[in-house]
Amino acid sequence: MSKKIILSFLILIFISLTIYLKFIKQDEKEIPTISLFGKNIIKIYQGENYQEPGYKASLNDKDLTDEVQISGKVDTDKIGTYELIYSIKNSKNESAKAHRFIKVIENEKPIYKDSYDNIDNKSRGWWSNNKSDGKRPTGGADINELKKYNAFFLGPDEKVLYLTFDEGSLETYVKEIVDVLNQNNVKATFFFCKKYIEENKDLIKQMVKDGHTIANHTSSHLNMPSLATKENFNKYLEEIQNIEKLYYEITGENMEKIYRQPKGEWSYRDLQIMKDLGYRTYFYSAYYMDFGGDVSKEKALNELTKKVHNGAIYLIHPKNKGNYLALDSFIKTMKKQGYRFDLVKNIK
Repeated sequence: MSKKIILSFLILIFISLTIYLKFIKQDEKEIPTISLFGKNIIKIYQGENYQEPGYKASLNDKDLTDEVQISGKVDTDKIGTYELIYSIKNSKNESAKAHRFIKVIENEKPIYKDSYDNIDNKSRGWWSNNKSDGKRPTGGADINELKKYNAFFLGPDEKVLYLTFDEGSLETYVKEIVDVLNQNNVKATFFFCKKYIEENKDLIKQMVKDGHTIANHTSSHLNMPSLATKENFNKYLEEIQNIEKLYYEITGENMEKIYRQPKGEWSYRDLQIMKDLGYRTYFYSAYYMDFGGDVSKEKALNELTKKVHNGAIYLIHPKNKGNYLALDSFIKTMKKQGYRFDLVKNIK
């Protein structure tokens, strides 16, 4: 075979191969491509809305995104792994596909539930018609209705009293009150805001060591029903969780889930949210107007004594010097009458 024939044969093979490769390349370009934005595996919390990160489909620089079909469904209310399939076909009915997996995991961050919108959110002020007759009073809501929300304003119908102190400012006789309580072997519940805990870290640690309950009175002493909405829910959580974080930083322990609304302002929705956060809410059945100017020791002792009844939850403001001065006599008098003192967290 001559060199000329061989050369012609090789040229023919080269031309044929070039044509074939060009045909294959063109055929490949007839199948669209799909690109997913974001991650192919996405984790979201149970109850959280799934936000599609997006995708793009193209063929020979032509945007075909609008032709993409998505199959599969994500049920964010149920824990599990869900698959979404993105597909598109060309003129030859050939498909291009991409896959994304959505993992719905147990919710670590509380969310605002749609069902909250069906719960009364009218802001109410707590009250109790505690008289001077020793009888157990009624209050701002039915005692049995409150129990549905893990909320209480009375202890059992026994000779037991519960001392609770609300502190919304830094002007206080808390340290002196704690000394009196310890001397009388009485434990009490203190509802503190964030600022007081920040400014009295050593005292807080000592109070916990002594067996007193440090309870949540919110971070900023705001009206909580006004924050119990979908729009303000993050702020609602901040009011509760910021004080929890601070307490943990100071004590190394989780804060007990004991709560009282600032200024006694509450709503049924507020109660339900706090219940869902694991809290028990404690109102009060015995109180007097002690949050203004100081009253005398005699006046405070008279008010505290005449309000006594079985299972009484006392609201006392430690900024009032008269309360501090009267406390020792009040405790001793009540013990002589057969009363004992307990923490509200033990009310069931």
